Amino acid sequence: MTTPPHIIGLRSPAALCILVMTAVLGSPQAHATTTEGVVYTLGSESTLRNLYPDASWLPSAYADSYTNLAETIEHYTEQSLRRDGVEAPRVDVRFIEENETRNVEVTIHPDNEITRRYADIHPAFFDSDHAGQARAGVSACKATKGCWDPKPRADQPWAMFLPLGLPLATQQTVLFLDYPPIPALTGRDYLNNYTMCRWGRLMGAAGAATPTAFETIVDARPIAAPGSGESQYLPDPITHFNTDTAAGGDYLAPMLQLLTESDGTSRPIAVFGSDARDAWANMVGRKSVDVLDAGTTHLAKSAPATPWIATNHPDVTSYNCCPGDPASRCGNSHNLIGDEKKDFVAACWLITMSETPGQSPETVRQQCEKRWMSAPNAQAQQALCVQAKLDNNNPAATCSSYTEAWKYCAAHGANACASHDCQYDADKVSGPVAVPSERPAGWGRTCNSYR
Repeated sequence: MTTPPHIIGLRSPAALCILVMTAVLGSPQAHATTTEGVVYTLGSESTLRNLYPDASWLPSAYADSYTNLAETIEHYTEQSLRRDGVEAPRVDVRFIEENETRNVEVTIHPDNEITRRYADIHPAFFDSDHAGQARAGVSACKATKGCWDPKPRADQPWAMFLPLGLPLATQQTVLFLDYPPIPALTGRDYLNNYTMCRWGRLMGAAGAATPTAFETIVDARPIAAPGSGESQYLPDPITHFNTDTAAGGDYLAPMLQLLTESDGTSRPIAVFGSDARDAWANMVGRKSVDVLDAGTTHLAKSAPATPWIATNHPDVTSYNCCPGDPASRCGNSHNLIGDEKKDFVAACWLITMSETPGQSPETVRQQCEKRWMSAPNAQAQQALCVQAKLDNNNPAATCSSYTEAWKYCAAHGANACASHDCQYDADKVSGPVAVPSERPAGWGRTCNSYR
């Protein structure tokens, strides 16, 4: 995930039974289900201290937020559980001595189908074949002259940061992005940034009832870094995070496989932004991957076919204005509506592919292009307009709330570019704005707090 310069800062019910193959998970982890909850060993304390953000190795700018390993594990595990739909989860972490090793034991309440899956997927996430490989890539970069943080910014040093606190059991898709911005680390929330706030809002507008079910992420470079202008300095993702050589770790494909596999099939992947598309092209053996390209790949020889689509970075519309807008910050970027449509196509594709696995990625893309680009109905046109009135790069043209955006669009025939402001004639507003309970999921947020 990256953030533009001006923004610093479920699967269908039948598919909820997730079976993770032993080949993906590695060695089985000791765990048990008891009247006291779901209990399992997550890993050794020494290993986990190096994988979770921790004061023992974080730069001093961030260390104060992560002084207690047990509390950090509890925090991110509870966050994941809530996003997996578990109501009022409670996580208890304790350290136990086993065979001269100090291990981390996790207990989850309540005991249910989802929490029992954590006994398998959670240790697998942090084992030597997955998160451990990200650490190997970071270590290799640090050992290579000029690789680690070559252009440091005051109070914004790089730090390894894995995609913590996201759905691990009921996710419907996996998103492949570039890197997490520092506010995700300092805010102790991987979705604590404009990028993911805006994408979650768009997923709701496209029809997702639970946008966070579509926000399990793997970043091409698991390094928290400044949210803009940093991609050119970060290490090459293939060299350092998708290799079995001493230059890095074999992190990307195995972690993507772990988080996409479900009951012998694969959840779909969306690839966001030019940097992630370049890395993905290398991974799938193509010269390039363009916006709205779609296809299938195998993340390992024995892995099921994974459907994928490539799209713009989730922040692309925040760079854009309407055609002809003279505002200085618009520059030469006036493709707001065109990029909104592409984003809705990608969101539509993710929803459709997750609801009905096994369809042709290209066919579904064509269906979504018809719905959102070539022949949008009145409801789709209104959704596109409202989204554009919240995203516009010209603050004068951006509406301050869903209600104002909806009324503007209703008064202007769903034309987000009818004017370069958010003014409208109240007498021309057709129909009442939907009450909050009937609005798309996530549209109670404008994401302006991150701008």
